Amino acid sequence: MINLIADVDTSSAHTVKGQQFMTSDVVSQPPKPAGKKFLNSINHFRGIAIIFIVMAHCYRPAGWQIETLADKFWFNLMMNGTVFFVFISGFLFHHVFYNRWDYEKYMKNKTKYVFIPYFLLSLPWIVWHLLAGPDPSLHMLHANITDNSTAATWYVLTGRALTAYWYIPMGMMLFALSPWVMTLINKKSILQFAIPLVILAMLMHRPISNLNAIQSLIYFIPVYLIGVWTSVARDKIFPFIDKYWLVMLVGAIAMAIGQAYFYGAGVLNKPAFEFTVPDLMLPQKLLLTFVLLAVLNKFEHISISFLQKLAEVSFAIYFIHPWITTPWWMIYDSPDVFSMKGEGNIVTTLLVTSGVIAVSYVIALLFKKVLKQRSRYVIGW
Repeated sequence: MINLIADVDTSSAHTVKGQQFMTSDVVSQPPKPAGKKFLNSINHFRGIAIIFIVMAHCYRPAGWQIETLADKFWFNLMMNGTVFFVFISGFLFHHVFYNRWDYEKYMKNKTKYVFIPYFLLSLPWIVWHLLAGPDPSLHMLHANITDNSTAATWYVLTGRALTAYWYIPMGMMLFALSPWVMTLINKKSILQFAIPLVILAMLMHRPISNLNAIQSLIYFIPVYLIGVWTSVARDKIFPFIDKYWLVMLVGAIAMAIGQAYFYGAGVLNKPAFEFTVPDLMLPQKLLLTFVLLAVLNKFEHISISFLQKLAEVSFAIYFIHPWITTPWWMIYDSPDVFSMKGEGNIVTTLLVTSGVIAVSYVIALLFKKVLKQRSRYVIGW
């Protein structure tokens, strides 16, 4: 049986109505676009997505060893939450920006509120890797780089300095491709590109240790396009998923079980052109995306304060939580928080996730209180 547990990370960013959207796009906190309704369902979805992002990095300190079929099933449902974020990012790209497109301003905002926080928060860890990290250092282990300046550049380009930061180099390329996405919207040809790209992504998989930003881009860009398409055709798609969400849920569960039984657990990170089994995680997460969207849309009229708060601070939680989780497995060899001795499970993982999110949230509030609006240059919020 193939063991698919790999170096799984996740993440992304967005804003409408003065709230930041933690996905791969709207990080600039623009005002609510004229004629566009603020969607509670999408904001709630962002709050749920950040839980999945953090949870993917908490199973080790929770003492969860993925061994049984049930473990693998739950693990498969839990992992690759990045799909949720990228989908939301694409949805909001159209919902927020389509009618007021300014590419230069868009990229300036992404640089200020995504890349600069990423660089500042990566820098201490890059220095640590270069001067005091484990032997062999990651730049030696993965790229056989010995020169410090080259190694520092490698960490910035790959995001390998911290767990989950791999997303930002890929995300910046995704932002840069936004004129092409606008062209697809105008030509009504989104699905013509998205569907074959989904098939390509299922064959290519995510890169080893998430180090290849171009491979990650190819894997996630069809998800982004499907998010855009869902916003464009929302009046037709929402009634459809409202009718068939239960069927899609059964399909997603079947894929998670099938992957657990035949392949193993987690994301299969591999070289782009190495042929292996098709990736079931991507279509499974796309189905779950529409399931969650359909269920949340039923409560569109309700504002769930807990999820609204998580959504508002989600980008900061994304940036902060690796500072808590990374030392667990990189420095201290993943200590078992509950002394479960490998007997942890999805429940202990949820408990650790809740703790990490709570601590990250408090740290984000402290940054906001001390730095005010300037905190956006440090934690993106």
